[in-house]
Amino acid sequence: MSRRGKIAKASAAGCVDRLSDLPDAILQHALGFLDAGEAVRTCVLSRRWRHLWRLIPRLRVADAEAFRSVEKLNGFVDQVLLSRGAGSVLDECGLDLRGLLRLDDAFVDLWIRHALACHVRVLRVHLYTNLPTSQGEPLVTLVDQPLLSQHLVRLQLGGVFLEESFLDFSSCPVLENLKVADCVLSTDKILSPQSLKHISIMGCQFLWQYLPTHISAPSLITLQLRDSLSMIPVLESMPLLETASINLGHGYEEYCDFCDNGGLEFDECDCGMSTIYWDNDNGCKRHFSVFLQGLSSATCLELIASTEMVTFKRDLLCCPTFCKLRTLSLIDWCLVADFRILLCFLHHTPVLEELTLQLCKEPKSGMKLKGNSSLERSLTLRQLKIVDVKCHIIDEWVHNIMKILSSSSISLAEINIKKL
Repeated sequence: MSRRGKIAKASAAGCVDRLSDLPDAILQHALGFLDAGEAVRTCVLSRRWRHLWRLIPRLRVADAEAFRSVEKLNGFVDQVLLSRGAGSVLDECGLDLRGLLRLDDAFVDLWIRHALACHVRVLRVHLYTNLPTSQGEPLVTLVDQPLLSQHLVRLQLGGVFLEESFLDFSSCPVLENLKVADCVLSTDKILSPQSLKHISIMGCQFLWQYLPTHISAPSLITLQLRDSLSMIPVLESMPLLETASINLGHGYEEYCDFCDNGGLEFDECDCGMSTIYWDNDNGCKRHFSVFLQGLSSATCLELIASTEMVTFKRDLLCCPTFCKLRTLSLIDWCLVADFRILLCFLHHTPVLEELTLQLCKEPKSGMKLKGNSSLERSLTLRQLKIVDVKCHIIDEWVHNIMKILSSSSISLAEINIKKL
């Protein structure tokens, strides 16, 4: 055989399509790592690949701008998602449709419900479309009906408008992880199943009609609540909570001249900003904690607060005991004019071991740190091992904080001042 013939034979041997010989399940598993558009394009490789993409276990639609129009996007998602039979199993579904200015609410809701019908375990929907404009166009609004799924384990929602019934997750009995970001939550209550262990709510606006939004999650282990664009929601009992990160009062808390300036008889004020209940035993109204009571079982807690901290000050009137709390981080906490707030809080953390105070901003001009000698002398945290004070500048303000802490009856193994 000539040299040219040997080369041709070797080249032909190297072009054998061994990949197509693999079982469908393996090929579909591999296609699941591609964007849905890329997965669909594999249908031109050969007759063997023509329909493999239809039953891939992970479906991800992204780069919405590439479709150039809502109509083309709707047609594509209908093809790759709605063409699947309701009985076909879909492990994961991700719809990242950021980029288009408008989306059809009904189509988006239909896609979500069909993914649930396909027994999806992980569902991620990120829109950030139909954003408010000068014409007042709203976010995509999903149908006000609860999700029904016996298989959904993880749910992530971003940039949508959610109403009362949709936020009732009690019909998702195996849901464990819920993440909601940059959404409008129009409800008086968020209900979770016993299975829910992790909640993250970031940058959301809470809308409510008669009562502040309540979050009911009795089996919760971790909670992240940050950058709320309205009054902080009421946290109901969370006896299994271990770790929480809460960001409070950055310019969006309601303020009442009566309630927040010494008016402690809340039944005398009809502002609606103080959470009260009727005590049948004593026949009177009682004030109760908005969020501290729900956090009282945590072992690790991070609190970030503005200088006003209106909600926190109200909660301190009935502050619970944090009987399990061992690690506490307070960020911007000491920028309030009255340091007695911190001392009062520490009186309710008897087993605290690590305390971190992070000062991100300089105090306002003329602000003076106020302590309370009786509170300082009576404060005893025998298990406290270390206090870290983090700041940009070590100035008189920081030294005053350390002086007040040192004058307290605290048995400390170590006190550190660290520059950020």
